[in-house]
Amino acid sequence: MPSTDPPSRARALGAALRGARLEARLGLPELARRIDVEPRQLADWESGRRVPGIEHVAGLLGALGVTGADKAWILSLAKGAAGPGWLVPGPQADPVHFTTLVAHERAARSITVWAPVLVPDLLQIRDYTRFAGGVAPLRAGELEWEVDQRMGRRDVLFGCRAVPAEMFIGAEALRDHFGDDDVMLRQLRFLADVLVMSRTIDVRIVAGGAAHGGAFTVFRMADSVPVVYCPHHGAAVFLVDDQAVPYSELAGRLRETALSPRDSHHRLTTEADRLSRVLETRRSADDAALTEILERGDRT
Repeated sequence: MPSTDPPSRARALGAALRGARLEARLGLPELARRIDVEPRQLADWESGRRVPGIEHVAGLLGALGVTGADKAWILSLAKGAAGPGWLVPGPQADPVHFTTLVAHERAARSITVWAPVLVPDLLQIRDYTRFAGGVAPLRAGELEWEVDQRMGRRDVLFGCRAVPAEMFIGAEALRDHFGDDDVMLRQLRFLADVLVMSRTIDVRIVAGGAAHGGAFTVFRMADSVPVVYCPHHGAAVFLVDDQAVPYSELAGRLRETALSPRDSHHRLTTEADRLSRVLETRRSADDAALTEILERGDRT
C-alpha cells in the first residue's frame, strides 16, 4: 500500500525492518522469498518509499524470529500507534538503532547538533570514538564495529553530497580527555581544521554554564517536518510534530549564546597548544628519567 503516514514514521519503520533483517543475517532476496513478496517491494518497505500492511509486518517479523519487546515496538510503528515520537531500544551499535539513525542522517537536508559533554559523533576521530565508546560495556568486536560504522557515517558531512551542519559543542567536551591527552590533542586539531576549511560545517563552542539540556540532533527534511534525535543510555528517542518544536527553539538559543566561529577557533587552538605543552613536558621528564636509569646501570 502507498505510504499515507508522515515520511518520518515511514522512514523509521523501514529502518527498523532493515535493522531486524541485518540482525538476523538474512539477505534481502532470501527474506523476500520466505515471505512471498518481490525483492523490490521489500526494498521499498525498508527505504520508507512504501508502507507495508500490518499483516505483512507481522509475517516479516515471524520470518526473522523477532519476538518480545522488539516485535511489539515495530508493530506499534506499523500501526501508527507510537504517537508524535518513538523509542528505539538498544545502544547505538544495535542494528535497529543504527539503521534508524543513519536513515535520518542520509535523508536530512541540514543538521543541527548539540553535544554538551562529548565531541559530536560525526566529528570524532577514530581514536576518540574508541575511547568514548569504551564508556559503555561492549562485547568483543562490538567496539571496533561501532568505530568503523561511525567513521562511515561521516559521509553526510564530508562526502560529495555533504549537507550543511551546525555543530554546537559544550566547553566541557574539550576538557574530557578519557585519560589520553595525545588523542584529545589530535581531536582538537581536527575540529579546528574543520572549522577553518569546511564550507558546510559550522563548529561553535558553547561556554560552560550555559544550560541547554542533554544532547540532541535536529534533522531538517525535504519531505517532512523536522525530526529530533535524543540519544540516551541504551536507547534513543525520535520526536516529530509538537514534541520537536522546543528543540528548534533550543537550537536558536544556542546560536545566540555560542562563541563566534573566530572565538571558537581560538578556544580550540588554545586548548590544543596547552595540551601540546603538557605532552612535551611529560616526554622530556620521561626521557630524563630513562637517561638516569641507563646511567645508573652503566655505573653498576
